[in-house]
Amino acid sequence: MAKIRHIGITSRDVRATAEFFKQAFGLIELPGKPDSPVEAAILSDGYFNVTVLGWKEDRYGGGHPGLHHLGVQVEDLEATEARLTTLGAKELAEHNRTFGNTEGTPDNWIGERKWLTPDGMTIDVNQSGWRIRPGGARGE
Repeated sequence: MAKIRHIGITSRDVRATAEFFKQAFGLIELPGKPDSPVEAAILSDGYFNVTVLGWKEDRYGGGHPGLHHLGVQVEDLEATEARLTTLGAKELAEHNRTFGNTEGTPDNWIGERKWLTPDGMTIDVNQSGWRIRPGGARGE
């Protein structure tokens, strides 16, 4: 089976977006290509690569920031959300109250919470994880 190992994100400010993801989720930055035709920051959690791109001329991605959303499984939801707030992210609180936590209770959130990065990209932050195979449990 194929495995997803890379995602590309277009950003208006590559450095600010890269720093946001590094500080929010502890991603590390890998060395880039010095002769690249596009400004880029390559980030990783050791398993998955996120490349933040700052196109001068985007030939195939639509020319606007983002992707629909990116999901990040975290160990401590409250600590992560505190970092996100400090870094200028905004919780989509009304959406989360209306559509989130359908499997949990107010004291035991299950599933993702949606946030907007300072650049306006939606991220899902999830302590319980996602189901990634038929019949599987969250986060396994």
